Amino acid sequence: MPSNNVFSANSLRFISIIIFTGFIVFSLFILFSVFTEDFYANVGISILLVSVFLLLTLIIFRTINIDETLSRSIFFLLGLIPFFTLIAHFLSQYNPQFLYILPLGIIIIVIKYFFNESLSFGIYFSTISSIYLSLNPSEQWMFLQIFTGLLILFLPFNSKKLFYIIGSILIVCAASVLISVSLKLTYPTFQPSFEELIIFLFIQSFSLLFAYLIIPFLEKIFSFTSAFSLNELGNLDNFLLKELAIKAPGTYQHSIQVSYLAEAAAQKIHVNSLLCRVGGLYHDIGKLVNPDYFNENVQNLNPFENQSLQRSAALIIKHVNDGIELGRRYRLPEVIIDFIRTHHGTTKVEYFYRKFKASNSFFDVNEADFTYPGPKPFSREQSIVMLADTVEAACRSLKNPTESELFDLIDCLVDYKLKMGQFLDSRLTFEELDMCKEVFKDYIKTFYHQRISYPEPVSSGQEFL
Repeated sequence: MPSNNVFSANSLRFISIIIFTGFIVFSLFILFSVFTEDFYANVGISILLVSVFLLLTLIIFRTINIDETLSRSIFFLLGLIPFFTLIAHFLSQYNPQFLYILPLGIIIIVIKYFFNESLSFGIYFSTISSIYLSLNPSEQWMFLQIFTGLLILFLPFNSKKLFYIIGSILIVCAASVLISVSLKLTYPTFQPSFEELIIFLFIQSFSLLFAYLIIPFLEKIFSFTSAFSLNELGNLDNFLLKELAIKAPGTYQHSIQVSYLAEAAAQKIHVNSLLCRVGGLYHDIGKLVNPDYFNENVQNLNPFENQSLQRSAALIIKHVNDGIELGRRYRLPEVIIDFIRTHHGTTKVEYFYRKFKASNSFFDVNEADFTYPGPKPFSREQSIVMLADTVEAACRSLKNPTESELFDLIDCLVDYKLKMGQFLDSRLTFEELDMCKEVFKDYIKTFYHQRISYPEPVSSGQEFL
């Protein structure tokens, strides 16, 4: 069954990494006494910082999917806090006013590119809290950082257009100066001076451009995938998609519909809709290798006529590994290859499996011959694409269906995947499954509106279960 936010093995491993990281940071802060010369003060500061780390654990757990890529990247995410805290420490030792130069907004820009707004501000707030607790700058500094961070969060720093990025930087700079002047007028003892403050904030604001220089390196080093990369992959002029349109036109049309379905469902349950759309576009690229084996690409032909049922199933199953190989050959991000790998999970090629059981009732069936290698989807986005793939293929197979038959089929398909345990690793909840079903029904009803027939019975589409 899908998760009801119960901690899975992946979750526990993830939380263990964070607790271990917090323990290491705690020990280093005490061992090297980097913040003050008072040992007990260091202990207190460290406890507060670890508390912030544990709170951040909950933020991460609730806002992003836990997968292998994130496990490899968690030290980067949490490492930002001590990294910027140490930089702030060295700057303040040289001149405490230099804290106003530190471009902490880079944290929001970078993490927002790769993850989401909630996580980006969570780590940003944890970082400025760490600096405030350890270096005790003025309350005005803290207020200014919170204000600037919220402004960066909602401005279009992830735009493709340089005009919007420069415009956002100018807005941040102007707003920061305005707030600083207000603080200076309200608190006459507030340091630094007007002239220094304006220079510092100008440098800080335009230092945000550095984020765009490091994003490509972070993408490469930590296997992150930015919205820019996903948008490029989602362009239908991409070489692999054009090849799919030419060599496997039926699969191409199916993939387009799956991407629309998955994107709509993802928007409904508030997960990464862009990732779902791109994952849906590429999930079946393995069919490029032998497009004629799949009925959406052939008319009135049976390519398995002279094949055994086991061999036929193996040829169908092979498109998953073919897709993984193609994805790696054309350097698709691993996060997209994961959609190829998981879109059938550990289900069976039901048509050949059931046909074999019916014709060999006296023999034991080797289920491995008819079962996809998996793994099961391990993110909600992957589960959505699996469902969209199944629903679109099954509904397309029906001849003049009624609306109620389409809806019954969608319920049956989703419930069958649930019964087969395909959502155990993905943290998809029952409530989210119901929301996805409603989206699928609305979309399928609209798409098949011209073809719906009333009220003649149709085939059940069970072979797509």
